[in-house]
Amino acid sequence: MFVFVGLGWGRLAGMGDVGGHVPHPWRELAGMPHIDVVWTDQLPVTVRAATDGHSTIWMSDGLVQRERRSSLAHELEHIRRGHRGCQSPAVEDHVRAHAARRLLPDITDVADGLVWAQGVLDVAAEELWVDTATVRARIDVRWLHPAERAYLRRRIGEAGQQVTIRHG
Repeated sequence: MFVFVGLGWGRLAGMGDVGGHVPHPWRELAGMPHIDVVWTDQLPVTVRAATDGHSTIWMSDGLVQRERRSSLAHELEHIRRGHRGCQSPAVEDHVRAHAARRLLPDITDVADGLVWAQGVLDVAAEELWVDTATVRARIDVRWLHPAERAYLRRRIGEAGQQVTIRHG
């Protein structure tokens, strides 16, 4: 059914952008001194973070590190796009997809994480240092390049896994 492939953090520590370090939204934020992060317990329970699109990001104070990292990347994407206020579901999908690609730029790392986690998205997300929604967005067929889609299918198939790569 599944061939266990040891991945471990050592493998992921080398993933990501030029220079071999993990893409880090907090480092990006440090280069934006005009943006304040406000920790709050006043956001709706279904909202992890929000932004005014210019100078403030509100983050729920109950998030674990991988949720903070993913939420910050998402809100920074809104700021890069100049979004202010609530956005349509279609815009949120685009933002989620672009933030996922920034956090998980190398599809081989995503595939390794999925195989290591035996296809359990939450386990893969923890291994990849993101939230589950980010993994889901990164493997959503709407946003995958055909070569990425083919690689994922081949890599997951080689492991004898059943992971559905689908829309949403």
